[in-house]
Amino acid sequence: MKIAILGATNIKHMSLLSHYLDNINLSKNTIDIIYTDKYGIDEKIEGINEYYKYRVNIHSDWSFIKKAKKYYGFKPYASKLLKNNNYDFVIVWGSYTAHLFKNILKKNYPNKYILNVRDYFYENNKLIKHRMKKIVEKSLITTLSSEGFMKFLPHSNKYQVIYSYNSKIIDKAQETVDYKKTYPLNLGFIGNVRFNEINKKLMSELANDERFVLQYFGTGVKDLIKYADDNDIKNVSFTDGFAVANTYKFLDKIDILNNLFGNNEIALETALSIRMYYSLFLNKPILTTKDTFTAEETNKFGLGFATDPNNIANLGDKLFYWFENLNKDEVNSERAKYMKKVINNNSKFYNKLESIFNE
Repeated sequence: MKIAILGATNIKHMSLLSHYLDNINLSKNTIDIIYTDKYGIDEKIEGINEYYKYRVNIHSDWSFIKKAKKYYGFKPYASKLLKNNNYDFVIVWGSYTAHLFKNILKKNYPNKYILNVRDYFYENNKLIKHRMKKIVEKSLITTLSSEGFMKFLPHSNKYQVIYSYNSKIIDKAQETVDYKKTYPLNLGFIGNVRFNEINKKLMSELANDERFVLQYFGTGVKDLIKYADDNDIKNVSFTDGFAVANTYKFLDKIDILNNLFGNNEIALETALSIRMYYSLFLNKPILTTKDTFTAEETNKFGLGFATDPNNIANLGDKLFYWFENLNKDEVNSERAKYMKKVINNNSKFYNKLESIFNE
């Protein structure tokens, strides 16, 4: 079978594409990837036959409409490739991509595409939700990275949740055997550093608290470095962008994962963070945002400490006390149940891929 992965985004933002690539037999199938590049970089991943890149020159401060117009140029480029290359099946990456190619998918690939929904995309708008309903109906499967997305998506029996854990990273990282009782505790954020205003509040609240070191591993740290310097905050450390293959090295340095985001947007409230899976599989406590689906789920296996990012007074005392009183045996019992659910769920999806592409 000839398969196209179609995405109006860079490959590095196709989080955990490996869930597909690792379960498609490449001796029986060939996979091309048709994508956009806003960074001007070459990206390669194992398992891809041909790369078709459409360069998009945009600026981060542009409005959504202005950015969308630039990305719209991807449509004729990719449409021509889909037609000329005669693909048998398409894996559609993201809701925006699906809307962009809605008519082509419905006409040429009914029940011959998988849509991968990674985020909220204005589905509270009735027109967008109606369009999405039609796209989902014509898909063979629509995968979701969070059950929380059911809150805004149209009703359908086509949905399949895929839990977005990266086993290649997790297998290399060290699982916490016992919760650290020597201090300071390393409170670490790993990934693309965003929500700077919330992190500045956190840095100010825990400034020079000898019980904690705040760590930031990932792109986007420059603003926080300046904030720390301007406010004489010493108990912080920063590492700029790093290769994904080295993620496990930074995870090993962390005692408590920092997953403190906003909770005033439906996208943030309904998503499941990849850091949640680091917490689950590596037995690492995690600081989460109150009133989010990630906070709700981490609470189920006993490693989540939820707080309101707009009210973090005395957070150091509260977090320290909570950490000191974690019960390893109780946590491990709940973790085992949750991990079993996650692994069994994903195995069912992998079996579906096997039946579609490998028989």
